Amino acid sequence: MTIRVREGRESDIEGIAKAHVQGWRESYKDFLSPEALAGLSVEERMRMWQRALAEPEPRARLLVAETDDGEIVGFIRGGPIRNKEARLLGTEAEIYAIYLLDRIKRQGIGRRLMHGVFDHLTHQGFRSVGLWVLKDNLGARRFYEALGGTAGPEQSFDLRGQIVTEVAYRFELAAKG
Repeated sequence: MTIRVREGRESDIEGIAKAHVQGWRESYKDFLSPEALAGLSVEERMRMWQRALAEPEPRARLLVAETDDGEIVGFIRGGPIRNKEARLLGTEAEIYAIYLLDRIKRQGIGRRLMHGVFDHLTHQGFRSVGLWVLKDNLGARRFYEALGGTAGPEQSFDLRGQIVTEVAYRFELAAKG
């Protein structure tokens, strides 16, 4: 199976929403209750993505990973810091979301998605990017560290009825030149 990485577009909303829900269920099955994961809705995620893409941030980038038959099996979106909570990252930009379905992990697709957004943000003049990851998600943390991310501050909050702790990761971007 060949996976193509390309720019996401508005017509991808349903596929992104499906990958988002399945990605959550697969990625967080060891960290969140089955009830919390069962409460996820493709329709709700579609509305969320419609809002996000209705007023696009010109400096943000959305990439999708797509199979030969057109199924979206992963995506990433990153851009400028959006709100004050994200400023805790201590960076100029952030990865808003990255999800891959389990069946395509460990094939270099996540790396391609991350580098695609990193390159875009570098060309937009950003020097650093951050993201939040569940502290207990050691697989994701190893992935970010392999990409050069350094762990930083932590924060705890209620995620779908459970108190979880996240850790910030910071990536330094190469200067344009």
